[in-house]
Amino acid sequence: MKKLLQNTLLGLAISLLLGGSAVRANTQIPKNPDVEYHYYKAFDPEGQKYCHFLTAPAAEKRLYHTPMKAVANIDNTPEKETIALIVADTGDPPFDGKWAQAFLLIAEAETEAALPKTVALFKLFNTGIHDLDAPGKAIELQSPPFIFAQPPKDDHKPHGVSFRLVDLTGDGVLDVWVEFGYAVAVISFQNSEFNEIFSSYTVPMNYKPEYVDLDNDGTYEIKIPYSVQIERVSTAAHPEWMSCYEWDGNAYVLNNEKFYPNDNEPLMHLLSLYNRQLLQHGEFISVGEIYHFYLGLAHYYRGSVTEARWDLEWVVKYAKQQHYIQAAETILEKLPHPRK
Repeated sequence: MKKLLQNTLLGLAISLLLGGSAVRANTQIPKNPDVEYHYYKAFDPEGQKYCHFLTAPAAEKRLYHTPMKAVANIDNTPEKETIALIVADTGDPPFDGKWAQAFLLIAEAETEAALPKTVALFKLFNTGIHDLDAPGKAIELQSPPFIFAQPPKDDHKPHGVSFRLVDLTGDGVLDVWVEFGYAVAVISFQNSEFNEIFSSYTVPMNYKPEYVDLDNDGTYEIKIPYSVQIERVSTAAHPEWMSCYEWDGNAYVLNNEKFYPNDNEPLMHLLSLYNRQLLQHGEFISVGEIYHFYLGLAHYYRGSVTEARWDLEWVVKYAKQQHYIQAAETILEKLPHPRK
């Protein structure tokens, strides 16, 4: 126990000496005068016209509502598109701010003569409360790598859904960043059509999901926070993990090596929680495997081989949950062998 505590405190001291502050990044998105946002009150007739793009039993049509739309050019044509967010209320009680389904509609530029023609329709989420059938592309939400649990289906049902338009990929064309509860999705015009290029569960606590230009190269990285749940341990003690994705020209791919060496805050937060649990619960084998795994993972991404190996070997030796052991063994195989 004494040796474990000494190693832990030593790791904390070393981490305190690592690199100074987080990398300065461009987080300011300039206002775009070519984007018009419109917000609607519940069941505003102006917004309700977009609900006609969806099919549903007649008795349930009243459930549809358009909280917001934007008008902007988000493809490679000179004309602007209409991007409308459509939600289906649970109806019990009516319009209490909880949604059963949410859709993102992309349509051609509007004319006074008729409703705009649908270009693409995306199903953001469906809690299964109503059987509202709509032809569209379903967003398949993913958990960040090395996260071994995801929120229950209803947990990403939001009290609010929103989107904004920003050129994330740096190609000069605006993309659609959508946030809905415990989830984020990005829809972009790629290869002559609109596609989801990123989606993920996110469980924000001290951090929030965001896009940020870490290296000021004109393309935005995506930071996804996730609260790692530990059974029988208070919410305040749940370690928080951050995954960073970058655009490689075709897709958003994981690149935590780009994030962790330049930002000490998540690692320090993990170490702080680890030490707090250690002092409260002794060796706390039952939850220590989780802290050691994510500390080892953070050290691995930082290139701190010795620290990474110590934490991950602890997991292999003491952990009870097989997915932590297997993941730790996989990462250990990638580490250079220690000199003898």
